[in-house]
Amino acid sequence: MKKGLSDAAFIPAMDTETFLQAAGKAGFDGVELNFREGEGKITAETTPAEARRLAQRIKDSGLELASISTGLFNHYALSSNDTRLREKGEDIAMRMIELAAEMGTEVIQIVPGVLTADQPYQSAYDLAQASLIKLAPEASAAGITIGIENVCNKFLPSPMEFVRFLDEINHPAVQAYFDNGNAMVTGYPDHFIELLGQRIVAMHVKNYRQVTGDFVSALEGDIDLRSMMRALRTIPYTGYVILTPPYPYSSCSERLIEIAALELTEVLNI
Repeated sequence: MKKGLSDAAFIPAMDTETFLQAAGKAGFDGVELNFREGEGKITAETTPAEARRLAQRIKDSGLELASISTGLFNHYALSSNDTRLREKGEDIAMRMIELAAEMGTEVIQIVPGVLTADQPYQSAYDLAQASLIKLAPEASAAGITIGIENVCNKFLPSPMEFVRFLDEINHPAVQAYFDNGNAMVTGYPDHFIELLGQRIVAMHVKNYRQVTGDFVSALEGDIDLRSMMRALRTIPYTGYVILTPPYPYSSCSERLIEIAALELTEVLNI
């Protein structure tokens, strides 16, 4: 398995160049960059030439671009009854596909849907699938895999439902982006891993403390890491394991990157 680091807790407080240099120095194999609105290096306004230059800077730092992620689908939900929001989400996904192809990575992360009290579950489910079915051939043509992430937002909360959702889409360009911390909120990570199996194309790592209901650092919390790693090796999973620190440091962000590298090494060696 490869060691990755998300930039989610670092940008924009830390500039991307400093983040890349620190991640390379800390021994990560790759980084995940987030598609954002109005900040960071990957936005709707990023040109193909800018994307290629950024990809080269990642390589110059001794890293790979593991994937492109975003938090924007929590607002521009592919499951939304609001056509404007859903279409905006689809536009964001298309830009992520285009930029991923320019930058030489093969995976983008997408939150499949967001459930709200005023929308029937079946409606959210059907709309999310419809959007992903529309996006799948575009991703496939570009050589990109959409990894849909299990998110603790009351949508696809169980591993069996998550698998069913993917199997009904039934397209090789739509697979699973597994998050162990989110899985612990609604179930157990090893249960998700065992059922998803080779559908997993990328993975986020953090931890979760049940008594307080908080996400915590990778070595804290209540996840049975030994059981989780055993399940991953059984698949066997050989892709990126991308650490997502649950909160940023107000200062000394480079130190957080060093700590993150040490924590992830310990997780992978369990």
